[in-house]
Amino acid sequence: MGFQPTEIAGIQPWRKAVFTTYALSLSFFESVVLDALVRGRSLEALILADVEGIRSGLSEQGAQRAGRDYEIEPVSVSNGVFHPKVSAFVSDEDCHLIVGSGNLTFSGWGRNLETAEHLHPSFAADAFHGASRFFELLGGQRGIIHGAQEACASLAQDLSRAAGRGRGDGSVRFLHSLEGSIAKSMEDIAGELGGATRLTVAAPFWDGGGAIDDLCSRLKLEEVHVHAHPGGTVRGTAGANWPFGAKSRVIAVAAEPFTETANRKLHAKAFEVACRKGRLIVSGSANASSAALTGLNVETCVARVQRGSMVRWHLVRAAVPTPVLPLENETENDGPLPGVLRASVTGDAITGRVLSPRMKGAAQLFHYGPAGWKPLADALLDDDGSFCVAIPGFEAASLRGGRVVFRVEAGQSAAEGFASLSAITGLRRFAGKAAASLIAILGGTETPDDFRVLLEWAHDNPGFLRPEIAGGGGGAAPKPTGHSMIPTSSLCSTGGSATAMPGGGETGRGWARFVDALLSALKERRGPIGRDDNEDEPKPGNGRQKPKSGKADGGANRDPLEVLDRVVNAMLGKGASRETALRAMTLVAYACDRLADRVTAGKAEQWLKQVVDAYCAAAVEGPLDEEAASAILALCGPDPSPDSARAARQRIMRASGDFDGDRPPVKPAEPFIAAMGHEASYEKVWARILEIRTWREQAGAYAAALADGSPRDGYAELLGSCPSEARLMADAFVSETARRRVYIMSGTGSCCNRRMTLPKIEQGRLRSLGVARSTNCCQKVLVLPEGVDG
Repeated sequence: MGFQPTEIAGIQPWRKAVFTTYALSLSFFESVVLDALVRGRSLEALILADVEGIRSGLSEQGAQRAGRDYEIEPVSVSNGVFHPKVSAFVSDEDCHLIVGSGNLTFSGWGRNLETAEHLHPSFAADAFHGASRFFELLGGQRGIIHGAQEACASLAQDLSRAAGRGRGDGSVRFLHSLEGSIAKSMEDIAGELGGATRLTVAAPFWDGGGAIDDLCSRLKLEEVHVHAHPGGTVRGTAGANWPFGAKSRVIAVAAEPFTETANRKLHAKAFEVACRKGRLIVSGSANASSAALTGLNVETCVARVQRGSMVRWHLVRAAVPTPVLPLENETENDGPLPGVLRASVTGDAITGRVLSPRMKGAAQLFHYGPAGWKPLADALLDDDGSFCVAIPGFEAASLRGGRVVFRVEAGQSAAEGFASLSAITGLRRFAGKAAASLIAILGGTETPDDFRVLLEWAHDNPGFLRPEIAGGGGGAAPKPTGHSMIPTSSLCSTGGSATAMPGGGETGRGWARFVDALLSALKERRGPIGRDDNEDEPKPGNGRQKPKSGKADGGANRDPLEVLDRVVNAMLGKGASRETALRAMTLVAYACDRLADRVTAGKAEQWLKQVVDAYCAAAVEGPLDEEAASAILALCGPDPSPDSARAARQRIMRASGDFDGDRPPVKPAEPFIAAMGHEASYEKVWARILEIRTWREQAGAYAAALADGSPRDGYAELLGSCPSEARLMADAFVSETARRRVYIMSGTGSCCNRRMTLPKIEQGRLRSLGVARSTNCCQKVLVLPEGVDG
């Protein structure tokens, strides 16, 4: 190769990247190609691979990102194989194609001798039109089974639009086998160039000679020059390394384009057809076999048509290579290898289809986990191998782990395959470039910068911050219990969250379920994650160094805590709901836990008070949540003063809390407690809160005693706190004159007919203390019991 395809993968944030391949190494893809895509902030990656490639990928236990950071779709071809090697990189403004012979493996993109054509619409618009037609047909071609119809149709449209922006003169064409054979296309182009005069072929696999005899016949030639590679050819499971049985005259040569890399194994496939009015060079996935050139394989090539050119490959006579036997197909336990299935997880539903072998009827579904294959449920396979099984809670658990692999067994037959998670698909559509960071947080592999990306993305998406405003993701809907077996002829129920982000449909519901899982992950206590390797080191004795502004680099160096302050302020604005307050608590508790070395005690207390105040100010939506109760307890401190304990009791009462049960759990607020340096049992704190009474509770006790006409205990602290009113309040028990000057409020009404508004200072005293004086009116003492709106 004259360039590295990974350079294309990482040059910009691609909206989508699609790869087709026969053989597949997921370890290679994840460590090389996906790494470049992620560093370039690309959004979506899809691999379309032959069932044999999928089977080999299943054995790579180290590759864990399938179905999460990228999608894999197996393709089954009736009586043939899915053999194209095309890479498409698409953004809104640009598009690139790589068409070659290399599979998506370490050897295909690095070690073998391969061919690769890098195409751009600026000079190869015709090829983009051809590639668009290929993916259009691939989405609905009879005899080709896969589940990526929508993705193929979308890519076809992208390629067509790219072609419309470019230009072409017919000199670069995209050949494929879905509308006629590769051999027929070569025959037609040679005819345009006045007829063939010489044929030279370099290929690793042959069918003995029948295909090359057919091609020679089409081109009206009696001989063919075949490149005998000094470094040998890649061995495969089928085909010969030379056309030993060809009837046409075969001349062994060393073709100049391939001699400079003689130390590499030949896997390139290239045909040079010298013509009377130019020459044709065809390279790509097609071997010199009948299955590739005229058969049922799915193949793709690029044809370069050089009109008027008299340049030819330089050929030197060479020796015919020694025959090499094909590799034997591997077997497992002396039996056949399992077939391949495709599957997806959507809410509680696992849907899929066995592509090979043919299976139907009663079966059993297995999931591959840390302990190996674990049976999940019985399944019922339709005539086409489709199935649908409901497993409550499976998706939520799967979102947190690595790849999801299923196995279906029916009698002596079995099939295995990867599953995609619809919630991840929804995430990519809604979160865009932030998706990778959100997935990292979900799996516990994040850096501080990933948290910053989450915060900045959340700030720009009010559906995450304020679900009461945008109607985005919330609590999960009730889920069925137990396992059920459902034929796909029926609708397969998919559980999910009660609300969804804009967009609706399953994508929106999948996104909502992802939000639920993400919030759950943020609540886990995993300990500090440390600093990014490229972050400034803290200065001794001076805390950490202030981060750069980040304006020049998109904010990559911005301090996550500065962003968090901005996010929390946006979340806890006027009208914030209890749910929003709890989401804010989740974010700041996460920061106290995972970024512990950055969070001071004062900052943790500030956040905690913001969350508690917003929660208590929100409209009551049911009983006090455990998380909020825990936060109130933590804010009270391990050794609260009477005022702190009284404030905590007041907050619990405002939030419809209950004092009859056990102490609220401390665990939800543990990150705050640790950040504030508190080390004490909260049992005594809870006892203090139970013992103490709020001022307005005491005001209520006073009002009840006054109604009975007899002093009692329960409000002595209140009288001590308002000495200017205390004498009159005490005299009210023995003097009718004093009694008439004490007004027990029962609502928003005024204490006299003038209906004057109290001065602001007295309004504040009335709300907090439950006692005030109508200084601008009748001079009465006003008493506001707990539970009465004054």
